[in-house]
Amino acid sequence: MQKKQHGKLYLFMGVLLVIVAVLGIFFKSVQPENEAHKEAVRLAKKYAHLKKEDAFYRYSRDKTFYTVFGTNADNQKIYAIVSKNGKKINIYGQEDGISAETAKKAVRKRQEVKKITNVGMGMKGKTPVWEVTYLNAYGNLCYDIIAFKNGDIIKTIQNI
Repeated sequence: MQKKQHGKLYLFMGVLLVIVAVLGIFFKSVQPENEAHKEAVRLAKKYAHLKKEDAFYRYSRDKTFYTVFGTNADNQKIYAIVSKNGKKINIYGQEDGISAETAKKAVRKRQEVKKITNVGMGMKGKTPVWEVTYLNAYGNLCYDIIAFKNGDIIKTIQNI
């Protein structure tokens, strides 16, 4: 009888240990992203006078960028695109280009999209761009790079 109770206790402790380990790994893995988010917001407040954050985007192609979308001190909607190292920040008004929603619509118009998996904003060279990743009708991962200023599709990669 006591062996059964010890067995259940060991099983419970083992399961608990696995859960704690998995949670620890998860929180450790998202920590760099959280730090990047905080730093991008800090820089957007400093250089773009961000007052209110509405969205955060991550873009990783040739280089990594973090973009903060929100309202500045003059109540204008802005995008602050911050390089991964934080040394370069590009600021654009919302009226200077297309929104994330418009970028998604542009992809849906051109492609057979089963599901959009992510939208990010960054820089391709000196051009601000949206990256829309999605699953096509066959379930394959694809992405389109769309120019922020005019909505033109710059690059499409199908069936990754």
